[in-house]
Amino acid sequence: MPNIALRRAHLLAGAAGLAVALAQPATAQTSTVPTPQPGGSVPANTETAQSDPSGQAGNPQALPSETADIVVTGFRASLNSALEAKRETLSSIDVIKAEDIADFPDNNLAESLQRVPGVSINRAGGEGRAITVRGLSGSFTRVRVNGMEAQAISGATTSDRGINTGRGFDFNVFASELFNNLVVRKTADAETLEGSLGATVDLNVARPFDYKEPTLVVSAQAGYNGLAEKMDPKFTGVVSDTWDTGVGRIGLLVSGAYSKRRYYEDQFGSGGWNPATTDGGFCSPVGVTPVAPALDPAQGTTATACATGVARPAAGDTLYRQVNRSTVFLPRLPRYGRFNHNQQRLGLTLSAQWEPAEGIEIGGDVLFSDFKVKREENWLEGFSFARAIAAPNFGKPQTAIREAVLRNAGTSGTQGANFGQTVYDIDYGVFDGVDVRSDTQYDRFRSRFKQYTLHGNFEITDTLKGSLLGGIASTNFDQKDQTTFLFGRNNTRQTIDFRDDRNQPTISYGFDVTDPSQYTLAPGSAEIRATPSYVDNKNKMIEGNLSWKAADLVTLKIGAHYDRFDFANIVYQRANNFLVPTLTSQQLAGLTRLTEDFGKGFPDGVFPKNWVAIDYEEFAKQYGLDNYSGTFALIQNNSATRFVKEDVFSAYGQADFNLESLGVPVRGNAGLRYAKTKLSSTGFSSSIAQYVTARNDYEDWLPSLNLVGDVTNNLLVRAAYAKVITRPELTFLNPGAAVTISGTPSVNGGNPLLDPIRADTYDASIEWYFAKNSLLSAAFFYKDIKSYIQNQATQQTFNQTGLPLSLIANSGLDPNVTLFTVNQARNTPGGPLKGVEVNYQQAFTFLPGPLANTGALFNYTYVDSKITYFLAASTANTTERDLLGLSKDAFNATLYYEDKNLSARISGAYRGPYIIALPANNPLQDLEGVDKSLVFDLSASYQLTDGIKITFEGLNIFDRFSRQFIDSDRDSTFVYAHTGAQFFLGAQVRF
Repeated sequence: MPNIALRRAHLLAGAAGLAVALAQPATAQTSTVPTPQPGGSVPANTETAQSDPSGQAGNPQALPSETADIVVTGFRASLNSALEAKRETLSSIDVIKAEDIADFPDNNLAESLQRVPGVSINRAGGEGRAITVRGLSGSFTRVRVNGMEAQAISGATTSDRGINTGRGFDFNVFASELFNNLVVRKTADAETLEGSLGATVDLNVARPFDYKEPTLVVSAQAGYNGLAEKMDPKFTGVVSDTWDTGVGRIGLLVSGAYSKRRYYEDQFGSGGWNPATTDGGFCSPVGVTPVAPALDPAQGTTATACATGVARPAAGDTLYRQVNRSTVFLPRLPRYGRFNHNQQRLGLTLSAQWEPAEGIEIGGDVLFSDFKVKREENWLEGFSFARAIAAPNFGKPQTAIREAVLRNAGTSGTQGANFGQTVYDIDYGVFDGVDVRSDTQYDRFRSRFKQYTLHGNFEITDTLKGSLLGGIASTNFDQKDQTTFLFGRNNTRQTIDFRDDRNQPTISYGFDVTDPSQYTLAPGSAEIRATPSYVDNKNKMIEGNLSWKAADLVTLKIGAHYDRFDFANIVYQRANNFLVPTLTSQQLAGLTRLTEDFGKGFPDGVFPKNWVAIDYEEFAKQYGLDNYSGTFALIQNNSATRFVKEDVFSAYGQADFNLESLGVPVRGNAGLRYAKTKLSSTGFSSSIAQYVTARNDYEDWLPSLNLVGDVTNNLLVRAAYAKVITRPELTFLNPGAAVTISGTPSVNGGNPLLDPIRADTYDASIEWYFAKNSLLSAAFFYKDIKSYIQNQATQQTFNQTGLPLSLIANSGLDPNVTLFTVNQARNTPGGPLKGVEVNYQQAFTFLPGPLANTGALFNYTYVDSKITYFLAASTANTTERDLLGLSKDAFNATLYYEDKNLSARISGAYRGPYIIALPANNPLQDLEGVDKSLVFDLSASYQLTDGIKITFEGLNIFDRFSRQFIDSDRDSTFVYAHTGAQFFLGAQVRF
């Protein structure tokens, strides 16, 4: 007792210091908090709930408890604790415990989860954003926070898929230190919430009863980005205590995390690649017919000139016919980009627990996250290759080819005009009449997540237990600013040279790009776009569960769950993007600045290190842009605005069994889950200029079976089967449609009548726990995906579309008889997905001397799938490819060292190439994808005293570039970017 009293005194003193630390950043910004690192000397059951066949509310299907005399004191012990949890559960899971989260170098939750076998991450701006599990993207994965399904939203650049308006979860909203354990459930059972084809991920915050004694931990780090050469702070903290009172045991825990990160992103971007003949093709030589562009003296287009000051190629010029073909591809927007990222991430948790009597536990959790981002994208680009001749876009037809070298890119396998023909990419070219633009996009958004949950766990009798869980949550994404400035110089020279490096070409221009007087910002040649948007997600849920131990062999479970989900996406835009002020050179100079030193890490070459870019804040101040008034007033973009309401009722029955007492070393569970989904979707129909609402409902019966065979004390085998569903992406459900009733009746729009993607899943695995802290396992999985969702054109009557009949009112068309050509998202045939997952983990305690403190973790996943895709909705051209987001190969490897004072580890994460769009967004090309990546991280810490630890972390320590490509045959570069290595140095203090 004296030791506990002393710790509590230290706790109170330290809490006062923590309050000061938390308050100071809040004064400078909006709010700021240190983050918890609840690892270290924590009881073994810190990260697990009590062993309860029914699980605990708010900690779904609680992990099995461990023996009370084992204490988690470091990384190795935490790994062993996670292995024990994996070993004892009836379904297939992987666990990351608090010590693992604290000791691995991670910016956010996504980067923590990538250590799990079968999990890979999608990065945005060099930071993990979303996950895939066994090849299935985030839209196939359900995420629960404190037992409640949750949605988190962030934004990104266009090449990183922009704003998340779907069902996927953006993990970069949360700091990883806020959570006590992360659980990835790879096989389904009846008591687990439905909706996942890939996995169910549980994120659980720390609670006061997890700790046996008063706890206060604070840490501070300084972060340094190697490309931006800037330093930023990161704070973490957790304080927890429990009290024995006259009304029972009461506990309270508060934790927080605050970080600021400023970094650059340098890249080459192509904006996609187009055939040379698109947008009217290039300017034809003198005497060639038909003449391109058509003669227009007002634009300076004559028989001898492509445009004012741009002479046509001479008669007999051969380059035009060599290059101006559908089999020759050029970058749409060849450009350099310098992005300035500035983000702040704040997270807070509050947890209270009350144990009024033995067998009763009641508690509540509050989780708050505030993720604020300012991002400025500065591009210098050739604009003409992406524009047709229509005013005010006088583009490619006014561009003359002066020099060209082509690279043979092989034979096209894409169905269409180029099928079977040799295709080429431009390797070197000199062009006149190019319109060059300084393109600055300013983004400012804030994503706030709030969740409030209450739970109760009750031992009604020795054999009957129950739990209740209820909660409300909201995610508010407010993109107040998304403003793009396009201004520049027309009819100049541009040289593009890929000959030394296909990913980092040398681009030069025919004028001084650092001189504001060389640019023009005026109507007809400049644009200012503004597209602010808002996304609101709200959900509320309640569930109840009962568990009855009917006999030593069997525990019966029943439960019911209700969830209400509301989604709103509202988008605005300017009425006329070309309505811009006319600025003199002097005025423009006062509203612009030079980008900072671009190209660090790029190969030596002749390319601009700086160029003129708009100073957004100065422009907004002078012209009232940030208020969107006057010239910059906004209108609602009705076609992009939509609303969805979804009600889900589900119930289950499940039997857990253990036949060991009968001499049969088999345990498992079998159950059936029922889910009823009711959907209401609202969108804007341009045909009747009003919002329309459509409704749909469907139900599913989902059986599941999990079996575990304990062959020996250290060897077990698993087998599982389940029917599963993934509900359609929200983007597909918009009933707003363009309906044509004259000529050939047609419908183009969303489809609120979509069924979910359904599948039968089969899993088998073998796990050998051959030594302490050690595992060698192999898992085999097969998913028979019954259907998929993609756009397709079909012939239907109008009443089969699910759209309101008001859209064809008074047209004279019979909704039951007249056939419409309907181009919308549809349930199309699915396909198989199969793979293998290998996991090896071992502490090398058998080695001599200090080597006995080392160990290794390695996992490898291979996945294969086949889905038939429609390359064009209105044609029969198809291709058979992997699922979007699926990498065939992925692995993670870690080597670690840990003794009493020193802890160090280095990790590598590899992900193979994967598809992000099919068909591609550019003509005569089949797909867009992300290339393979291998990223190395490291971390180390040294325990100076019992309460003070020095920490060091490095992320992407070799500053690996990321690459996106277009077309599987030509493999042309879409984006090639890097963000610099990130390092953190700091200290952790435990009171």
